[in-house]
Amino acid sequence: MFQPYITPLLIPILALFIPIVAIVAHYLGKANSERQRHETIRELARAGQPIPPELLSAVQDAEIAPKREANNPNRILVPGVINIGIGFGLMGMFAAMMPGQWLWAIGLIPLFLGVGFVVIWAVVRKQPDPRL
Repeated sequence: MFQPYITPLLIPILALFIPIVAIVAHYLGKANSERQRHETIRELARAGQPIPPELLSAVQDAEIAPKREANNPNRILVPGVINIGIGFGLMGMFAAMMPGQWLWAIGLIPLFLGVGFVVIWAVVRKQPDPRL
């Protein structure tokens, strides 16, 4: 009875649901592996066994890595270049699909986002490092 009305809605709903499930699964898997690593360290400490340095370095690297990446000004460049490429790709695809139509302008959104990222990267890169 409702099938003709529901079917067209299922495609965008599923298209939005799949990345959300992937992101949640990634973070749940990461949290589970961290929990297991900490549990192993606790069990070794309770048993009086020496804790392998690989386990401790993995925990320390997980805590230090985000701080190192946050101070890197080049972290903005990669998404900028990717967005510029996506923008040009969308513009070319829509221009080839429907010549003479306005759809090619959809590619301007990621293109200008990418240009903005590259401009921010250029400005941040030229500022002196406050840590020095």
